[in-house]
Amino acid sequence: MFSKVELRHIRLCLVRQIAVGRAELVKLDEDSDEYMEKANDLMVLDSIIAKIDREQG
Repeated sequence: MFSKVELRHIRLCLVRQIAVGRAELVKLDEDSDEYMEKANDLMVLDSIIAKIDREQG
C-alpha cells in the first residue's frame, strides 16, 4: 500500500499533529463538546500511528 518512506513521513506528520492537538486540548474546558471531539481525534491519530508501527515492525 504505502512504502516504508511514505509511512515514516505519514507517521511524522501525525506525531506533529498530535502535539499541536494536545496543546490545544489543555486550553479547552474538559466538559465541552469541542474538548471531547478533540480528545477523540487524538485517540484516532494514536491508533493510526500504532498501525503504522505494526506495519513497519
